[in-house]
Amino acid sequence: MDEIKNNAALEAEQTTALAPAAPAEEPEEESLILKFRKPYKFEGVEYTEVDLSGMEDMTTADLCAVGKIMAKQGMVTPMPEVTVDYAMYMAARASGKPVEFFKGLPPKEGIALKNMVTGFLYGGDGED
Repeated sequence: MDEIKNNAALEAEQTTALAPAAPAEEPEEESLILKFRKPYKFEGVEYTEVDLSGMEDMTTADLCAVGKIMAKQGMVTPMPEVTVDYAMYMAARASGKPVEFFKGLPPKEGIALKNMVTGFLYGGDGED
């Protein structure tokens, strides 16, 4: 009797080992909406967030255009895409808001903006 139980248990283990794994849940796509820690007022309007999902539709030509804007302003750096200035111009293009909107953000929001743009450009996981 014990031998039958042992065989049944062994068979169950083998069947479980051969069963296909449940499909992994797809990771949630990162949001391109920058939520502000506290409301931000620009030109008399209060904002709690800014939508940067327009970056999804940008092209390499947009990257070049932002680079040219920075160069015209004398901002020359080996990696412009990791600067706050670059992030502001990218965000302005993506959101349709003037760059002045982003220049007026509090410092912590400016860094969050830079991190969001840089994370978007580099894929966020560093494995590409």
